Amino acid sequence: MLQKGLNLAELDQEIARLSAQDSKLAVQIAETEQSIASNQENVEKTREHAGKVLRAYYMGERVNVWMLVLSARSMSDAISIYEYFNLLVQNDHRTLNAYADSYNGLLAARELLQKERQELAEVKASFVAQREKAATIAQEIEAVIATNPDGETLRQELDRFTVEWKEKGVPMFRKYLSSISDAMQSLPELLTGKNASTYIKDIDFKTGSMVFAISDEDLTSFFRSKNPLFSNISFRFENDELFASGQEDGVDVSIRGHYTIENKTVNKLQFHVDQLTYSGFVLPETSNRSLEEEFDLGFTPSLFLKGISVTEVSMKGGVLRLKIKQ
Repeated sequence: MLQKGLNLAELDQEIARLSAQDSKLAVQIAETEQSIASNQENVEKTREHAGKVLRAYYMGERVNVWMLVLSARSMSDAISIYEYFNLLVQNDHRTLNAYADSYNGLLAARELLQKERQELAEVKASFVAQREKAATIAQEIEAVIATNPDGETLRQELDRFTVEWKEKGVPMFRKYLSSISDAMQSLPELLTGKNASTYIKDIDFKTGSMVFAISDEDLTSFFRSKNPLFSNISFRFENDELFASGQEDGVDVSIRGHYTIENKTVNKLQFHVDQLTYSGFVLPETSNRSLEEEFDLGFTPSLFLKGISVTEVSMKGGVLRLKIKQ
């Protein structure tokens, strides 16, 4: 019952988030449609001017400038003729470029609109699915309460647990994840100075590669030196997963996740949340994705040490290993 109550509370939050995203996308689509209408007018105007220029060249209305220059009576007349036609050609180019720019802008706006509409359709589909799921869970809870002699007591316990989750659990997770996100930005300190000799291994000067290795105990100590909050949190590396667990005011929370290497725009060590637990209860997948999007627990090496990138990552036997290339 408590697990279902926790899932229902989180689904309500996800539905609220999707509803807000739906409204935001609707506004963006309206603005993009307005931009397309404006761009359409610009395209029509510039197309007319560009058409006149192209017809002039096609019909031979643009006289060969060199023929006129050679037929000039004096050098000054030849220079004047050349300068005039040079200005004419430049203006023609501006006209054609203006059409190309307005046309490309229209294509880009239409592509953006298509993307926004697709995203809105996905949000609406997810919204409907989550709402149906929440309704099913709510019905299951009501069915149990209705058939249980202590139904009212169950409802009170469920309400108490839900309030506790919202007032203690949610802020606790947000506080811990925010602190971990901030602490991750201090990791470059372990790659330089006196720390380098401790945590940098297997340097290959020919290939410019090296291995960074740190134990979960050392990482916990390092984070605690950065923020007293980490006195309640410990980290563990096992089976290529990171486990973070903490306790506060009699409440236990834990985070389990893994790293992947991404090279979309820049090389980044991206953290993915696999499981969140609160007092032994597992949060739904939607909570994982929502908090993962809000708090960046990853690490972008090149932002701190120019020219380096991570090529391999592993977490085994209590040790995090990163293969780094310069």
